[in-house]
Amino acid sequence: MSLQIQLCLLFLIQHLCRVDANVKLQQKISSTKSKDKTVVIDCHFPSNCNRYIHWYQLKEGQTLKRILYSSIADGSTYNDVGFESFKVDNKHENLALKIPELKKEHSAMYYCACWVSGSRIKRFGTGTRLIVTDQGKDTTKSPTLTAYLPTTKESGKQTRICQATDMFPDLVKFNWKKKSNTGDWTDVSEDNVVEQRNVDPVIVTSILIVDQYTAGEDLYQCTLTYEGGMKQKTLQNDKDPANNNEGATVKPTCSPDNKTSTIQISGSSDQIPSLYLFVYAYGVMLMKNGVYFCAVLIVLLKRKVGNKKESA
Repeated sequence: MSLQIQLCLLFLIQHLCRVDANVKLQQKISSTKSKDKTVVIDCHFPSNCNRYIHWYQLKEGQTLKRILYSSIADGSTYNDVGFESFKVDNKHENLALKIPELKKEHSAMYYCACWVSGSRIKRFGTGTRLIVTDQGKDTTKSPTLTAYLPTTKESGKQTRICQATDMFPDLVKFNWKKKSNTGDWTDVSEDNVVEQRNVDPVIVTSILIVDQYTAGEDLYQCTLTYEGGMKQKTLQNDKDPANNNEGATVKPTCSPDNKTSTIQISGSSDQIPSLYLFVYAYGVMLMKNGVYFCAVLIVLLKRKVGNKKESA
């Protein structure tokens, strides 16, 4: 197959297999099981999924591999080569992946996906990390959620911090919401959130950066999702820190103790938008360089073929 045809096929696949940004297939963040047990990984899908649910496996350092696809209507399942032992559990709007007799090599990320009816969009789920442990060691530990009251920087930015510690597994997800004037909670843009992870001990910190002049007395809610549950904490300026949600603590300042001393925030918070702009510009530059390289390579190959014809 010529290079030109390969490039055309690549662009065609990218066009046809776009991933919808509004993910509607819902999965748990992680699942921990010991060897030789059976795990069931749920996939709650919307009604506009077309005919089949596809399941994929992603191991670190490897490419995404499809495991199987199964009919939404009757659960008929078609396994890909090498995944014959994988099964499905077909429930109402939940086509779960079932893996019996777990082995350590089953540890991976698992994604469900479907084609959206009436479109050329393939929609992927949020993904579930499967952690296979030694026998009898599949006990999970819920995190401790600590929230810090707002602090103001000289740049006019204000930070609100939520921190998760002392958990297993260490895969957690933060979500920030703001209470509107109508009383509804709306999602905060991820552009205003910075997340940092410390390895030993495991500490995951989510930092919300807002303008102190527009924040005022706004209420912000930090939600932590982890395997087996969810914890929330609401943060507001000049409020009594004793008003906590269950399972969460609030500290009036962000002075680091022994656990948080390894977490360092470098630079001023007003540099964050510039960082995102730099990453975007760098990505565009890499894309342009890739297109230019392909174009030059095609020209050189055509010239080489032309020279061969002339010499013949």
